[in-house]
Amino acid sequence: MATLLAALAYGILSLDHFTVGPFLLSRPLILSSLVGFLCGHVPEGIALGLLTESLWVVVPPAGPAQWDVGLAAALAGVWAFLSPSGGPSSSVSGAATALALILSIPFAVLCRSVDIWLRRQMRILSVRALEGVERGLAGPLRYGLVFAGVLWGFKSLVVFFVAEALGGALYGVLLPLVRGPWLEGLDRAWRLWPALGLAALLHQLSLRLGKGRRFWLPGGGG
Repeated sequence: MATLLAALAYGILSLDHFTVGPFLLSRPLILSSLVGFLCGHVPEGIALGLLTESLWVVVPPAGPAQWDVGLAAALAGVWAFLSPSGGPSSSVSGAATALALILSIPFAVLCRSVDIWLRRQMRILSVRALEGVERGLAGPLRYGLVFAGVLWGFKSLVVFFVAEALGGALYGVLLPLVRGPWLEGLDRAWRLWPALGLAALLHQLSLRLGKGRRFWLPGGGG
């Protein structure tokens, strides 16, 4: 049930990628925290969100190079928090979460390619909507936006369940094999990664605040 709710949360919040403007709802910190809440691991979800948020702010939210960090956060949360060793009533090991995040990244990269392909296929809707606007008709624009939004949400659900099934099976095979130095290394890495993620976020915030302060200084920050 938690997997279905996580898929619905990702599908709904991913509509933020379909709209024009800054991404707010689909930010990894929000999505990962929500998945952690649904799976009964809120602190771990927030920690995972801090790390994935730092990965998100490094790449601008526009352009073909941006991979779906939100999908990576959702998949990693479901795999780590709902695995046999990480049920709602048990603690989640750092190694399990680190392994889940590593395995989720390739799926997030592939999802970006699917997004680009779908946007290209939906250009015909934009053309028809523009023709309707030029004729003074709002119907084609309204219906085009609704249909495109539904199609985008359906795409997100399909991508999530396919990635969850394939990656979850791989995660289930690899997790029992992580022993000895690998287990210790991944566990130590997970203890450090969220702190690095928080540091990256604070650095990004300080840069933005610095730009805003220079804007009000004499000369307009030019």
